[in-house]
Amino acid sequence: MSSSDEFVEQLTSSKVYDLGQPYWWGMPVHPEDPPFLIYLYRYHEQTRKIFEKIAPGLGFADSIDLISTSMHSGTHLDALCHMSRNGKIFGGITAAEFETHKGYTKYGVNEVPIIVRRAVLLDFPAYKNLDILPARYEVTADDIDGTLERQGVKINPGDAALVRTGYSRYMTVDSDKYLHDFAGMNAQGARHLASKKISVACSDNLAFGVPKPFELHQVFLVDNGIFMVKSMNLEELARDRVYISTLIITPLKIVGSTGSLVRPIAIKG
Repeated sequence: MSSSDEFVEQLTSSKVYDLGQPYWWGMPVHPEDPPFLIYLYRYHEQTRKIFEKIAPGLGFADSIDLISTSMHSGTHLDALCHMSRNGKIFGGITAAEFETHKGYTKYGVNEVPIIVRRAVLLDFPAYKNLDILPARYEVTADDIDGTLERQGVKINPGDAALVRTGYSRYMTVDSDKYLHDFAGMNAQGARHLASKKISVACSDNLAFGVPKPFELHQVFLVDNGIFMVKSMNLEELARDRVYISTLIITPLKIVGSTGSLVRPIAIKG
């Protein structure tokens, strides 16, 4: 068997996990963000009449939609320009120097490379012998170390960390619970996780942090230059006890944007 055949066989035998959540009209978003809206801009009947004038008799038509959204709706990646402390973003840069009405001229999401990383799942409910963490539970540094020990895995420099609280199940069925009752990591836990030199911090809820989500954002984005991905669905990974996988994320190249909608996948094998 050739090396290319072996590669294809290995790839096709690997299980792929879809870590993205759906996007829909009325989906839960941060209360300060604009809503996610999708419109049918042109219907098939409308375009059929347009194309009939160009190519009579072909019956050709298409449909086009229009989406209005924040780049921080649903499963999304935060670029380094997204968060500041006292006006400074990562690297001690003054955010205002790079702000324009068309976006940021530095550290926009267009500068984020395609992410292909070894990923470590941190299944905190399983560590606590629970299916889901209690509402507003604060994940600590001790929880991180205890979970890694229980799972028998190690975080290496450059890895992505996948933080499971169990609250992804509520996104499509209970917006209020998803937005307000979630558990998450506290700032102490975030600093401990960042000290392991991870490259990407990922969570299965929208805010990531408890009780002060923005402080946690500052720890990752501002202090350490660690990208953040939120609103992932980690339930299938947890059910299969896939603690180590390959994470792939391809952010949109939106010049100057503070983030990007993404559809991450994890590959086991």
